[in-house]
Amino acid sequence: MMAMARGYLALGRAVWMAVFAVMLGAGSFWVWHVLTRDPAVAPSARRHAPDYYLIDMVRHTMDRNGDLQNVLMADEVYHYPDTDATELSRPRMEIYNDGASPWQVVAERGTIKADADLIVLHGRVEIWRLDDAGEREFEILTSELRVFPKVQYAETDNAATIKSLNSVTKAKGLRANFEHNRVELRERVRSRIEHK
Repeated sequence: MMAMARGYLALGRAVWMAVFAVMLGAGSFWVWHVLTRDPAVAPSARRHAPDYYLIDMVRHTMDRNGDLQNVLMADEVYHYPDTDATELSRPRMEIYNDGASPWQVVAERGTIKADADLIVLHGRVEIWRLDDAGEREFEILTSELRVFPKVQYAETDNAATIKSLNSVTKAKGLRANFEHNRVELRERVRSRIEHK
C-alpha cells in the first residue's frame, strides 16, 4: 500500500513538473515575442481604426483679428492615428470675408490632412453664395475640391459647372479665391447663355 502511495506521489510530482515546464515555455515565448516586435509601431497604429469620433461637429475658426474666418460642420468625424487624417461625413463650410454673405461649400465626404492646412472634399461638391435677396447668385458643382481654409482658397483639376440665373459655364479645373470673391476657370471653358 505504501508503495502505491509513493507511486501516486511520484506521478503527481511529474505532472506538476510538466505543467511547470509548459508554463515556463509559454512565458519565455511571450517575453521573446514582446522583445522582438517593432516598438516604433504601436499596436493601435497597425490597423486603420479611429481613436476618436464626433457626432454633429461644429468648428469655428477666427482670423488674427478675432473675426470669424470659417465654420466647418460635419455629421460625423473620425480621426485615424495611423495616418493622422480626419474623415468627415457630409462636411459643410461657411467661409467668411468682408462680403455680406459667406461662401457655402457642401460635399458628401471630406478628409482633413495631418497638418490641418488642407481639407479635401470628395463626391458631389457644391459651392454657392447668396445675393441680397437670399437667393443663390450662382452655384459651382464639381466632384473633388481641395480647400485651404487659412488662406481662403480652393481648387480642383476635375470638371466644374457654374450655373447662374441665365448661364451655364463648364470648365476643366478651377481656382476659387474666397477672400477676394474670384473664381478662375482653368481650361476648356464653354458657356451657354439662356434667355428666359
